[in-house]
Amino acid sequence: ASEIQAIRKSTGLSQRLFAGYMGVSDKTVEAWEAGKNRPSGAASRLLTMMEMDADLTREFPFVKVLD
Repeated sequence: ASEIQAIRKSTGLSQRLFAGYMGVSDKTVEAWEAGKNRPSGAASRLLTMMEMDADLTREFPFVKVLD
């Protein structure tokens, strides 16, 4: 759970934007970060990629960050 939160924070995204980037709901990210659920499948692989490259969300901007 703390790893997921650390990965999200390293991207600079809010839970809501991170959820959009991951293709899951806000509640899913909340559950991951609270340790209630664990990501699986594609989400797990994407998190591993983000952990290896904190700039991944900037290099591949699936979600537009609005100011």
